[in-house]
Amino acid sequence: MKYSKKLVLIYLFIFPFAVYNAQYETTAEKSFVYPYKLKFGEVKHLTSLTLAKLPEDAVEEASSYIYAPLINYNILYGLPFGFVAHGNVTTNWITFHLSLGPKWNYQFKRVSVSLGYDVAYVYGRLFKFGFNSKIKGWLNYPNITLGIAFNRFTMSFRADATFITSLEQFNDDIEIGTDKNRIAGVSLGVFIEQPLWNNNYVTLAFKGNYTRLYYPAWAVFPTWDRYNFIPEVIIGFVL
Repeated sequence: MKYSKKLVLIYLFIFPFAVYNAQYETTAEKSFVYPYKLKFGEVKHLTSLTLAKLPEDAVEEASSYIYAPLINYNILYGLPFGFVAHGNVTTNWITFHLSLGPKWNYQFKRVSVSLGYDVAYVYGRLFKFGFNSKIKGWLNYPNITLGIAFNRFTMSFRADATFITSLEQFNDDIEIGTDKNRIAGVSLGVFIEQPLWNNNYVTLAFKGNYTRLYYPAWAVFPTWDRYNFIPEVIIGFVL
């Protein structure tokens, strides 16, 4: 009886911590932006909408296509030694942005860190509403993410830099601008991920961009040398 009481006390002491850990580990595992270490061959999907507040003087004469929200699809694929492959497709119907790159995740209990580098190809065409423009080129995004797992949600902070490898803009098939080999801007985002119902998780985020190139609105920016602060709100679902 004496030993039974001791076992019961030990169980009552350990059980809350076991549940506590299980909760935050499950939340971390189900999140997408939080840098969880995936098993080899494990796949995660995220679909989301991005709404941006563009500078008024840049869009006062633009069509509603420029204001259209960005539709995003992201995929993570687990690789050995803590690496993951990240793919992304983003569009607002007149512009397409495709990126792919590796990330390395390191996780210590509740805290996780990711170092990544994405390479993207951007292509856009607008032949309506007085526009006859096209853009194409390559962008690079070195990035770092710091995540913290709580019992019922995860919080991740992600910083990106945008580096223009090569970017060309055309009007009536005449090249009117080219840019290459320089930094275009930086961004910082805060992502909250939590269960919505059952095992379905929602991602809510705010992202601030300080950049001379916000590619979804390329058609209304007369120059890439002017920096703008462009806030974004992101709503997504982990599939």
